[in-house]
This record gives sequence, C-alpha cells and structure tokens, in this order.
Amino acid sequence: MHAPASSTRRLIENLASNYGYIAFLALIPIFVVPLYVHLLGATVWGDVAVCLTLQGFLFLLDMALGPLMLRDVARAAADGAHASWAYRRFLKIYASTAVIVCVLGLLLLAMFDTYRMHRAEPLAPDMLCALSLAFVQFLFQFGNNAAIGYWNGLERQRLANLRLAAFTLAKHVVALTVLVAWRASACAYMTAFALVAAVEFVLNYLRVRSEHVPAPVETALPPRHGNDALGYALAALLGLATAQIDRGYLSLTLPAPDYGLYFLVTVPMLTLFSLQMPIQRAYLPRLATASSPQRVAVSMLIVALFLIVLPSLLLAAFAQPALHLWLHDAELATKGAPTFRLLMLTVAMSAISAPAGLLLLNRHRNAVIAALNGSILVVQGSLLVWLTPRLGMLAGAIAWLACGLIQLLCTPVIWRTFGGANVGKRSAQA
Repeated sequence: MHAPASSTRRLIENLASNYGYIAFLALIPIFVVPLYVHLLGATVWGDVAVCLTLQGFLFLLDMALGPLMLRDVARAAADGAHASWAYRRFLKIYASTAVIVCVLGLLLLAMFDTYRMHRAEPLAPDMLCALSLAFVQFLFQFGNNAAIGYWNGLERQRLANLRLAAFTLAKHVVALTVLVAWRASACAYMTAFALVAAVEFVLNYLRVRSEHVPAPVETALPPRHGNDALGYALAALLGLATAQIDRGYLSLTLPAPDYGLYFLVTVPMLTLFSLQMPIQRAYLPRLATASSPQRVAVSMLIVALFLIVLPSLLLAAFAQPALHLWLHDAELATKGAPTFRLLMLTVAMSAISAPAGLLLLNRHRNAVIAALNGSILVVQGSLLVWLTPRLGMLAGAIAWLACGLIQLLCTPVIWRTFGGANVGKRSAQA
C-alpha cells in the first residue's frame, strides 16, 4: 500500500526538481550577464555570445541520445540487471560523439582561420582561442550527459539537477574570478568554463562508478542496440530540422525588421516547448517499464494539460494584450498577434501529442518517428515557400501549426496501436 504513495512522491519530487533547475538556469543570466558585460565590454561579450551560440547548436545533439538513455537505464534496472551496462554503453556513445565533433570543429576552425588569413582578415587571437575552448568544453560537457542520463533514468533526478546546478554555479564563480584576477577576455571566460567542465566530467564519472557493481555486459546488452540508437538518432535529427526550418528560411527571405519581430514572438513558444522537457524526463523511465504504458501516458497528458496546454490556450486567446504586456509596444503587439496566436495553438497541440511520441520511443518505432518527422518537414518547407511571399512572417506560424496538426491527427492512431502493455521488453528491443 505504501509503494504507490512512494512512487507518486518520487514523481512529484522529480517534476519539482526538473522545473527548479529550469528556473535556476533562467535566473542565473539575470544576475551574471550584466557583470560579464561590465567586465568584458560589449564587443568582447559579443565574441563570448558567438561561442555560446555555437555550443547551443552542438548540444542539440543530445536530443538524439538523451531519451534513449533514460529508456534503456530504466528498463535495465526494472529487469533486474544492473543499469551500469547502459551507462557504459552510452558513455562510449557520448564520448565518441564528443571527440569526433571536437576534432572536426578544431580542424574546421583552423581551416577557416587560414582562409581568413589569406584574405588579410585573420580571426583575432582572443576569438580564435575562445572558439577552440568552446569545442574543448563541449568535449567534456557532452560526455558528462552520460552520468546525468544515468541518474535521470533511475529517477534520481534531484541528484542530477543538484549536481548540474552546483557545477553551473561553479563555472560562473570561476569565470568571474578569472576575469577579475587574470584578464577580461573571451579566452579567459571559456578557459574557466572548459576547466570546470573537465572537473565535472571526472567527478560525475567517479560518482557513478562508485554506485554500481559491474554486471556482465553480454547478459545485459539488448541485441542490435547500435542499430536502434542510430535509427532513433536519425529520426530525432529530422525532428530537429522541423523545429529550425522556419527560422532558417525566414531569416533569408524576410526583411530584417519583420524577421526580428518573428524571432521575438517565437521566444515564448520555444520557452513553453522547453517546459515540456521536465515532464517527459520524469515520465519516460516510468513509461518504459510500466505494465501499462498507456496509463502512464494518460497521467503525463493530465500534467501537461495544466502546465502547458492551458497557459498556451490562454496566451492564444489574449495574444495582443500578452504581447503588449511583454514588449511594451502597441504597434509590435498588433502586428505580431496573429503569428503569436498560431504559435501558442501549436504549443498546445504539441503538448497533447507528446505522450504519443514517447509511446513510439517505448516501442522502438524509429521508422514511424522518422516518417512522421519527414512528412512534417516536407509540409513545412512547402508551406514556407508558398506562403512567405504572400503572408510574410505569418507563414512561419502556419508551418508550425501544420506541424502541430499532423502530430495531433496521428495521436489517436499511435495510442491505439502502440499503447499496449510492455510485454517481452527484451524481444521488443530486438
């Protein structure tokens, strides 16, 4: 009788922890960015911003690995095998990916610098150093995701978030100290972050190693796991393309003022999308091991309705007042309201469809995920090309709306087809 209560308490703790960490990440820049701008100056801070933007794109690769690791760690633990096999497997995947990206990035950076040098426009030494260190930090930070995924998969998300928050705070403390005590440069900033990232990777690796007793790899590894990981990675990358195609296309076709406004009104949408991640992170391990995945998906949907869908619908209903309250500009609010309204409706539809996506992941239906994402990408691209000359930035919102509608229309079919009991997880993984 106590088990359900304990399970519910853990779920609530994980949700609170996940959202607490997001709030922490949102508050940190409010306090530290003004200090960085003051110490570095606007120009050097601009160089740092380029490095952070580069890392932001690189870390999107975790979208292709994170959900897989949560699923496999949770299943290994539930099946009675030690989850260490999943950690070791994904550590190799994360580390090898990070090494490849880091080496290729440094080579391309060197080639770009040589090219600029021949044009008598070489990169500034400080910028070259900072960009190089951005790749080095990525090497350790991306590899560290294996430890975070291990704890998240075991539903120890409070531990994962506390360690992430502690090391994030340490990065900023060391960076500010270095900028004040050594020199105020982009290279010094990135040196501090790369150094703490390396320490974080080592300490998290040692912490995970101290927690488990190694299990025989041959009895724990599911068959054809490599093909499954690659298949999901390719499907997830198609999904990533659907999330970026609007900005990529409109940035090239719209006048700068119109694209600037479009960029602004997509910020709340992307923020609400990010608020879905704590829910998925809390529920995915449970869904992967539940005797009734559909029941877990229903619970996830109920939470999403209150935390994501309802706020999105309210913002859609009051699009212009909401934009006016945020931008403090009546003209921009009036011009951006139609686009903003459709984007908020898209968020609501995507949140309703999110459990269906986890059901597909649970069933290893990578081909279905890829086909769905590929179809959405084709529809979005066609709508953008056709509608942008006529409707301007509203075409981007219509492309997003088409994405949400396709997902929503497929949701009932996915629930009926893939929402059954988790029977024979080992054979399903094959």
